[in-house]
Amino acid sequence: MILRRLTYAATLIAAAALHLAYGQYVTYYLLLFLLSLPILSLLLSLPAILFSKAELSGGADVQRGRPSAVRLRVSCRFFLPPDLYKVRIEHRNLFLEQKSTRINVHIDGTQKREETFTPDTDRLGTLSYRIRSARACDYLGLFAIPIKRSGTVALTVLPNTEEPVPMPELLEASGVTLKPKPLGFSEEHELRPYREGDAINLIHWKLTEKMDAPIVREPQELLRKKVVLSMDLYASYPEQQSVIEQLCFLSDLLIKNKMPYTLQYGLRTVHIGGEGDLNRFQKALLSEPCRDEKAQAVAGGSDTLVYKIEPKREVRA
Repeated sequence: MILRRLTYAATLIAAAALHLAYGQYVTYYLLLFLLSLPILSLLLSLPAILFSKAELSGGADVQRGRPSAVRLRVSCRFFLPPDLYKVRIEHRNLFLEQKSTRINVHIDGTQKREETFTPDTDRLGTLSYRIRSARACDYLGLFAIPIKRSGTVALTVLPNTEEPVPMPELLEASGVTLKPKPLGFSEEHELRPYREGDAINLIHWKLTEKMDAPIVREPQELLRKKVVLSMDLYASYPEQQSVIEQLCFLSDLLIKNKMPYTLQYGLRTVHIGGEGDLNRFQKALLSEPCRDEKAQAVAGGSDTLVYKIEPKREVRA
């Protein structure tokens, strides 16, 4: 645009100098034509500019290190599109509290076109993208007029899983004793004499034949301690990533074994009963700036198993 403006200015100066030197009708009309060109160009371009739009979309949540995409689409509903689209996109990582970075996109005039950006997913966090400004140029390229813009994209780079070293024996250490399970099937069971009211399908028929008396297979379930996972919040990103990815590993283990647990992070407490709770916690944590906050002390008792997640040694070194 600057080059076109300089070219137009140079042409206008040359035409004015020619008119001053010769003062003919031809030079006068030439100068008048050059002076009216920007207005004519703007009037001809105005319908296309009014019917143009820039939209931002895409950005599905993704695991750390895996590819994702953010799409910018410009479109014009007028049969003759503008000469050029100029779009400025602002993006930043909310978790790392980075300064906003700008992406400048220039797209030649077209009815519809889509540009794709590949976000950096090497680090955890919520990546925010929004259109800071969107303009369309007239046919001479002298003016840039704002056009409609819409869409804000926020995608979360989720943690991978990392096994703690040494691996805590949460499943083994949390088990206390077996107790009868009122309903449903269980791999653990206890054999006992039949009592009035027992369901027929609980009878162990082979053993009943041998004992000459009804024997029942009673389902048992393991009575467990309350599990509490605790972690500090760190201003240092490598330490934060280490504890979060270890948390994901332990969470997968507990959730697969149908063991809800309590998470104590910083001064806050959240109950994790399944994958949905874990996903909501991750997105909430990664949409705020990384901070330095020690976990509140958890009082462990005979009915509570507490495990604190620490960054790995190579990270803390």
